[in-house]
Amino acid sequence: MAAKSNKFVLVVGTGWAGPGKQHVARMIGSTLAQARLGLVSGNSTGVDRCVSESFCGALAERGDGPEAAFRQVSLGGMRFFRRGGLPLPGYPAPDACRVPVHDVEAWKREAISRCDAAVMVGGGRGALDIARRVIASGKPVFPLPFLGGLTGHSDDVFRQVLSTWEGYPVPGVSRAQFLRLTEPWVVGTGQLGNLLRGTLADAPDVFVSYRRSDAPAAAGRIAHDLAEHFGSRRVFLDIHGIAPSRAWDETIEGALNACKAGVVIIGRSWLQRDADRGVPRLHQDDDVVRAEIAALIERRKAIFPVLVEGARLPEASELPQALTALLRFQASTIGNGDWDATLTLLIREIESVIQHEDATRPLSRREPKQVSSGHHTVVR
Repeated sequence: MAAKSNKFVLVVGTGWAGPGKQHVARMIGSTLAQARLGLVSGNSTGVDRCVSESFCGALAERGDGPEAAFRQVSLGGMRFFRRGGLPLPGYPAPDACRVPVHDVEAWKREAISRCDAAVMVGGGRGALDIARRVIASGKPVFPLPFLGGLTGHSDDVFRQVLSTWEGYPVPGVSRAQFLRLTEPWVVGTGQLGNLLRGTLADAPDVFVSYRRSDAPAAAGRIAHDLAEHFGSRRVFLDIHGIAPSRAWDETIEGALNACKAGVVIIGRSWLQRDADRGVPRLHQDDDVVRAEIAALIERRKAIFPVLVEGARLPEASELPQALTALLRFQASTIGNGDWDATLTLLIREIESVIQHEDATRPLSRREPKQVSSGHHTVVR
């Protein structure tokens, strides 16, 4: 049996879902399974059934059982009827996944206590109450505002979250990212997967390495744009990734160990000589940037060198022996004229790396916890 999944997402919505909402629910189930997130659902028909079928089906396709990743909070005696009077069945969850409760109030308490975030797919007054309770408990809710219909209260929750954003923002997600929930889903579930990952991440997926004396502005802009796509918790940049009083070296080590991709920013002064020692800092054993890149290479991370401000890729003879493997990775050149196009391609390639990692790693893997924002004084 697989170990417990890292984070669980409660999916709530209408029990009388038409084809459109059923399709949305199935896509959400597949997205959660792909992202290695657990699912909490109910035992009714409609959204509950569709998301559970899709989620457990996706687990089965990759050879995982649902016991560690699926919790069905089951309300005894719940029956739905077709026009002819025959009962509509909910999803038949395995006994190991079922959490029986005896009344609606107990269902709400149990489901909310077991989730780390919630997604709302339409839904009537019951789903609206659940979503508001999730918010009141300090957990993020992602209401899909484009579903409409008679049971479309996710629109109400969406407006409520936006109206209180200044005081109660969704952690790890910017307001602009949250607004992307309104965008049509051209492929899969659009930005929903990244929004869930962004708010639930305990550790970064992307590590940004740069030298402060070289190209800090470009590095900051690249990190900001990456965070706008992946979420701030999934992108590590030392200037905002280390909290006061934290050991900076241990924090960097944890981020390097957890990340799936490293973005190495190279400017024109990246190889500049140290005025005191007479050699490039990159050739000094105690250089932080050298240690970061060496760790990315040794741990077989995907590496994306990015040339900024007119910089060139160094020759092998200019690098320490431990870093010459950096030249094996295709470099990107980015400037103001092609910034958006180059960042879009970079994001696409990083997404591909993360998806491959998610598809192949064991469900039981846990990442080191990422510390909160702050500043530190290490010389880079």
